[in-house]
Amino acid sequence: MWSGKAPNKEDEESLLPPLPTCTTTTPDIYFASSARWRSLPRMLLNALYQLLLFAIPSFLKRGPGQLNAAAEKFTQSTSVKSHSTGYLDGVRGLASFIVFIDHSTSMSYDATHSGYENSEKSSLWQLPVVRLVYSGPAMVSIFFVVSGFVLTHRFIQKMHRHEYETLFSGLASLTFRRALRLFLPALVSCLLVYVCASLDLMKIPKRVNKMKFHHGWPAFLSYLDEESNPWTWDMAMKGFYNPQLWSIAVEYRGSMIVFLVVLGLARCRTVIRIAVQSAIIVHAFGHHRWDVALFVAGMLIAELDVLVQQSISRKAFMQQKRIKFIFCISMFVGVWLGGFPRTNGLKSVGYTFSNNLWPFSAYRRRFWISVAAILIVGPMPYLPSVQGFFCTRLIRYLGKISFALYLVHGLGNSTIGTWLLHFTSTMLGNEGYWRKALGFAVSSVLYTPVVIWWSDMYWRAVDIPATHFAKWFEGKCASRVPS
Repeated sequence: MWSGKAPNKEDEESLLPPLPTCTTTTPDIYFASSARWRSLPRMLLNALYQLLLFAIPSFLKRGPGQLNAAAEKFTQSTSVKSHSTGYLDGVRGLASFIVFIDHSTSMSYDATHSGYENSEKSSLWQLPVVRLVYSGPAMVSIFFVVSGFVLTHRFIQKMHRHEYETLFSGLASLTFRRALRLFLPALVSCLLVYVCASLDLMKIPKRVNKMKFHHGWPAFLSYLDEESNPWTWDMAMKGFYNPQLWSIAVEYRGSMIVFLVVLGLARCRTVIRIAVQSAIIVHAFGHHRWDVALFVAGMLIAELDVLVQQSISRKAFMQQKRIKFIFCISMFVGVWLGGFPRTNGLKSVGYTFSNNLWPFSAYRRRFWISVAAILIVGPMPYLPSVQGFFCTRLIRYLGKISFALYLVHGLGNSTIGTWLLHFTSTMLGNEGYWRKALGFAVSSVLYTPVVIWWSDMYWRAVDIPATHFAKWFEGKCASRVPS
């Protein structure tokens, strides 16, 4: 019977089972059965189940609690974004997908870098306008314009409301987090490439930049140093480990420039800001700094958008049919110029006009592609039908995984993409135009869902956590207001 008193130490020990007696000459060691070890198979099965659950693409998971916590928080925070700028996520998503198309297509068709030249070897795919569906360089220019717009839009709104205290606080926060936001996901992407190369899952070239290449830790560190270097204005960075990431350092540098412009012009009148921004764009283009011009152009587009939204009369003016017609012509010209070919541009149909116009150097291609990006993005705030296209479910989804897709597709091209191309060429043949085209089409149909799936997982596993880590790290580093 329980007497209500706790048993003493001797009583507690008497309740323990007796230790087994040792009948052999082995050391007197006893391994007791543990619930932790008995549950190990269940823990492994649960870990495997969670891994398989995580591998399910996010668009197949419906309802709360089915995404990981970081993805749910990110989705909730982006779902309340104003529709007036939310379409720009879709612009980035489609642009990132076109960059993927460019890099995957060029593995089989080098002719995509050339324009239509009125010869038997030319293809209809090389014609102007059509070329934009795989014009990766034009999409990078659009990235920079959109970044300049998105990074400065809310600060420009605060300028017009004279909310300088919250403006400077938000600007300091965003400036602090920008490097972590860009370089952390890029670093993980490069590490994945290094691991795959070390495991012989991808072909390692013998020469890079016309120099002998030896895969290893020194080469990897050298690439990271060059890829994360925002201090040089040279954008000819090439390398074996994710060469498309040359734009990350450029993105960071452009971000810092527009933050500085925001800081310097915060207390200026609107007309002064517009004049200074326009002068910076012209000056940057004149000195071959097309990247800086694009970021500041994005800021100027945001300035004009805020200015229009503040006035009913300005909104009505922008909604006139003739104004919309001019905007549509502007976008069409931008689409035309955006396909400016990398090789033989002066001989290509639709681009020979640049022979007699400035600039008269290799810079001309970057210049006209940059002008195209401004002509495409600039009219979008005033064309609701265009915004509606970029707000469709598929395009919005591409917007969510756009950064992850940009970081992952290079590794995918070098591994499963290359393997599928070789497989389809072996099975279907690679001789003749139609056999090659059929093999490429089959491999693309099989490969595209894979790279989208990888990007979805990378978005949830790396991109979103990097965003939250940057915010957490900022909080840890922030000084406390004295009480």
